[in-house]
Amino acid sequence: MSWKITTLIENHPDLEESLICEHGFSLLIEGESFKMLLDTGKSGAFYDNARALGESLGDLDCIIISHGHYDHAGGLMRILEETRQQHKIYVGKGFFDGKYCTNREGEIYYNGIQFRRHDLEDYQVHVEEIGEDVREIAKGIHVHRNFERTVPYEQWNPRFFLKEGEEYVRDTFSDEMAITLDTKEGLVVIVGCSHPGIVNILKTIAERTGERIRGVIGGTHLIDADEQRLQTTIEDFRRLGIEFIGVSHCTGDENLKVIQEAFGNRFIFNCTGNKIYFE
Repeated sequence: MSWKITTLIENHPDLEESLICEHGFSLLIEGESFKMLLDTGKSGAFYDNARALGESLGDLDCIIISHGHYDHAGGLMRILEETRQQHKIYVGKGFFDGKYCTNREGEIYYNGIQFRRHDLEDYQVHVEEIGEDVREIAKGIHVHRNFERTVPYEQWNPRFFLKEGEEYVRDTFSDEMAITLDTKEGLVVIVGCSHPGIVNILKTIAERTGERIRGVIGGTHLIDADEQRLQTTIEDFRRLGIEFIGVSHCTGDENLKVIQEAFGNRFIFNCTGNKIYFE
């Protein structure tokens, strides 16, 4: 099975600087008989980039939103407005919960979505909250969630909260989902932000499926990682036998340089407009 991954928007500009970039993330994932959108960036500008790249978004089989943060779901209403299609939208259970974060000064601010479920359903789309650990979306495509927290250096991030009534409680990111694509040489894992921990996600998927992890594409949320955690993460990537790594977004610019140095030509700088092909 052949796959094509197009990064419609991401923090870093394309090489020609002809596309819009932003602190956000959106991928177009195409197989031989299936086409889906993962995340919609912050502003909806991903749609303009798709048009500039000659990519159609009017014939999607589904839209998947990896988790309920503004920089991954903020452009969802744009595609509903533009296409007026009865899209099938998959989100993780808990996606619509109010999400908050603390800034560097310790002040809490809202960083969740700006719409509710009924806003989506006004467009006559089908919204489904996935609650199980694994769901097959189509042949060779699975969504995973409920990741095991077994990696000692990837535990709870104290900056993220949910609001329950008037109380702020720790966000466990139970809504966060990752996608796996089947290939002859193993699974390619596609992640949005990896808040449960990128190695937690990869190890959970490897243990559940019994399959080799061939490649990783997406955001790793290593931006807050210190040098020791980053080096230990790289060592775990090596232990997993990963063939290629196409990470960016919330990984951190300096960390991207370190990962690139560690993996050489196995590293893909997955900036806005980049295309990755594999089979």
